[in-house]
Amino acid sequence: MVLMLICSFSFSQNAETTTPTISKASRPILYNDVYGGYGAFSVFYFTGNFSHSYNPLFATELSDEQSAGCFYIGYNRTLNKVVSTGFMFGYQNFSRNGTGNTNSSSVTVNDNLLMGMARVTFCYLDKPVIRMYSGVGIGITIDLGTEQGNGGSVSDRKLLPGGQITLMGLRFGRAFGGFVEFGFGTYGIVNAGLSYKFKD
Repeated sequence: MVLMLICSFSFSQNAETTTPTISKASRPILYNDVYGGYGAFSVFYFTGNFSHSYNPLFATELSDEQSAGCFYIGYNRTLNKVVSTGFMFGYQNFSRNGTGNTNSSSVTVNDNLLMGMARVTFCYLDKPVIRMYSGVGIGITIDLGTEQGNGGSVSDRKLLPGGQITLMGLRFGRAFGGFVEFGFGTYGIVNAGLSYKFKD
């Protein structure tokens, strides 16, 4: 009995000492990523005219929407080797011109879009100098619309849905790098910019 107790005690001691531990070297390296970019051909290019209660009030006819594109900033935080979460904030302006309905004065219509979105990305290639990923985001868009002309001005504000599907994204570089994304949504079909990645 004593020999059995001694053997079982020594076996349990050996099992405790041989329990594998995760070294710091084998843990995934988590990092933060701040970025800024530009997007072209957002979904608002294809949805037609913006609808406001006043639109159009001073003009008989307006031109098609013109925009320089979407400018945005964002932040990502990796949760593991595959998943990262973050947020994006963007701005885009659409403008139209027309002729006043009471005289020949010009009329200008502006829609200033303020966008905010929560985002999740999924990485399927993570190398020191290249990263390939996809992602999805959902949020809201605030449309601040104004029409000026005929000596007057009116404004209107409304909320629109927002979101972005990133079919494929590529990031090049180590700490400081650039990225290109292809997808569809309120930020654009083609997106590109610069980012800075750093550890905790």
